[in-house]
Amino acid sequence: MGERCSGPVQTSAVYLLGTSAFPAVPPPSPPSPVTPANEEDLCTPIEELSLDAVDAAIASSPVGLTASVSSGPPTVVAGPSSASKKSKVHSLQDSPNLSSPPATAPASAPDSPDLSPCVLSPNLSSSSLNYSTAATSPFTSTLASSSAKLPASSVAARLAGAVHVLATEATALQSVAQLYATSPAARDGFQQAVEAIVRTQTAYPPGKLVVVGVGKSGHIGRKLVATFNSLAVSASFLHPTEALHGDLGHIRPHDALLFITYSGKTQELMTLLPHVDPTLPLIILTSHVTAETCELIRQRNALATAADASENNPGGAASAATILLPAPIPVEEKVSFGVAAPTSSTTTALAVGDALAIVTSKELHPSTESVFRRNHPGGAIGDAFRRTSAASLPQNDTIRQLAVPWRDIPIVQTPSDCADVLRAGYSSTNGWVRVVKANTESGNLEYVASPSRIRALLSSDLARPVHEVSRLVVGRPDFVAVAADTKVRKAAEWLSAVANANASEEEEATPADVVVAVIDNGEIVGVLELQELLKAHSEIRA
Repeated sequence: MGERCSGPVQTSAVYLLGTSAFPAVPPPSPPSPVTPANEEDLCTPIEELSLDAVDAAIASSPVGLTASVSSGPPTVVAGPSSASKKSKVHSLQDSPNLSSPPATAPASAPDSPDLSPCVLSPNLSSSSLNYSTAATSPFTSTLASSSAKLPASSVAARLAGAVHVLATEATALQSVAQLYATSPAARDGFQQAVEAIVRTQTAYPPGKLVVVGVGKSGHIGRKLVATFNSLAVSASFLHPTEALHGDLGHIRPHDALLFITYSGKTQELMTLLPHVDPTLPLIILTSHVTAETCELIRQRNALATAADASENNPGGAASAATILLPAPIPVEEKVSFGVAAPTSSTTTALAVGDALAIVTSKELHPSTESVFRRNHPGGAIGDAFRRTSAASLPQNDTIRQLAVPWRDIPIVQTPSDCADVLRAGYSSTNGWVRVVKANTESGNLEYVASPSRIRALLSSDLARPVHEVSRLVVGRPDFVAVAADTKVRKAAEWLSAVANANASEEEEATPADVVVAVIDNGEIVGVLELQELLKAHSEIRA
């Protein structure tokens, strides 16, 4: 064999010369090279091989590669192909750029079967190669170390990327929280948005919040609709494109709208805007912090001005205000992540929408938890409520805790119409109304209208005086008085027994809208309807 040539291989085609046939034992690393059937096939190209990688491994090995050869010239067989090399590789007996394996390798080596060729492949095996010290081979240790280091760096890169995204979105949330804590414009916009939704929910007939969005903003809108409904704030989702194809009928005269758009100029919303009644309140949840920079608000104000000045609307209702609900992010997503994918922007929009839902629900309902429990009986949350209801209520189950505080009920002075009571009831956070009638002889007479009695009003009753409509208000003498420290279970059982006794005597059973007055030291501290008391009793029993 000649000495190793220091220069590069001048040809990419290498051939094996000689008449020695390949042994019958195939190489162990699939796919195996095609074994020539005769001497004419000896120069057929075998699979591609990276000679550079093999040459470097042989040159750096302190012990070299040892092949077991029984007779004939040493042979070199190429292993699996390399995708990065396109040159055809054959075998060469006296290649000037490959060190010749020692011809004195023992044919009876334990891991080297007779006539076993030397397989120059990344998939080296003990049956094809005989190392003096297999565990310390540079080629094997290189592969092992690279496979050990690469996953570790890959995991570190993944975790670093995840922490970066989480930290960026957390910073965006902190920024928007600071905005609503300090910015008068943002605080005023949020307050107007809550008032608009509460006014819609307490109108007669009551309206709903219609959430409109497209793309990722549409997905955020659907989630917010689910949150509003679970908190007993009526809401629905409307796709802007479907609205233009017939779903505009979904918007009713007493509704409010919430547009979600990060850019403030989403084309689908701009197209829908001229077809929305300008008298309906419109809330725009967007990245803009001032109304002057939001194209949707500018367009809405222009349409409202034109509608107010139109000859078709002489003396008509004035256009409703357009409310800006800002949800900005401190750094654009393209700068933070290298791609403008909605991430931080949707996070802040969702957070602001959640805040709007919870605050509005607390404005509308005395107990947000109770309405949420009623609307969420299934799943793990429903199971948790059922498990804790029996344990928590007996510890705090006096009738005082169920009652609506007397001092929190709004007052309507008579003379007044049923419409005044209806308006006060829907504007109240608890649905109750106190009606006070001045009487010079015996002092003021006080009545109360419960939520179920107010809901039973007919349209024809609204213009009638309060006391001309039967069963709207209940006077103090007709209250069912119960001591404030009475247990819910005991009060419910007692009132149920009274109702059953009346029914057995063929009298009218105690109706569910009976007003139960909670008395403490001779004073009324709260009221509730009998149906609420019976419902609380059934929850305790469950």
